Amino acid sequence: MRVMGTNTWDIEIREEVLIKMALRFSEDVKSKGIAELQEAYIDNDQKLLWCSWKTDNLEGLQAAFDAMNEQSGLKSKLAVVEQFYP
Repeated sequence: MRVMGTNTWDIEIREEVLIKMALRFSEDVKSKGIAELQEAYIDNDQKLLWCSWKTDNLEGLQAAFDAMNEQSGLKSKLAVVEQFYP
């Protein structure tokens, strides 16, 4: 299944730090066999980061996001989505 993650934050985070943190999280989740990052987009001015994941373990991905949010101060929402093209 494809899952879309929407991440927001209230504090100032340098874009380079946020990207490194997101890539590290992505590698960790992949190495544990939970999910694989498909795409990611960031708008640091709006304090938004979107990412799509391929996974068969939604509960594991949610648990990983919950742990990351607790450590980082990010707020995340996950939703199962369907990919389509016009």
